[in-house]
Amino acid sequence: VLQDWDGMALVAISYAFMKAGHDGNELMELIGSEVLCRKDELSLDVRELGNLAAAFSHYDMIPCSKDVLELIYEKYQLKARGDGVSLEDVADVFASMPVGKRLNVIPPSGFVEEMMQLAIEKSYKARMEDVRDILVSVFQMDDLSDDRLCQ
Repeated sequence: VLQDWDGMALVAISYAFMKAGHDGNELMELIGSEVLCRKDELSLDVRELGNLAAAFSHYDMIPCSKDVLELIYEKYQLKARGDGVSLEDVADVFASMPVGKRLNVIPPSGFVEEMMQLAIEKSYKARMEDVRDILVSVFQMDDLSDDRLCQ
């Protein structure tokens, strides 16, 4: 059934389960596997990537979370250079980074620095909860200069 869902549906269901606090480990494993199987053909915008990052950092105990977060970081870095990026999108991805670090996700080269720069650039339109998410995430990472983060 999941093969028939478009990327937006996969993201919407995973994000809704996370927001509702449902125990969706089995469903998230299926969605994560589907995302990974269709990684080259799946076209997600920055908001969808942010929502997916939030969902998979919440369901971090499922086996595919590490691979899904790595894929999200790669795709986000390529797409985040456009004008359609909001601070909320940046905050969703930033908030996933402490979990990514714990799962030994190695983000693309320069990713952390680019995320910080985006957060600064977008802060003039800030919602307080987005600024909070970014700051909390930064402080949850033991050491931003960790070689695994800044390659």
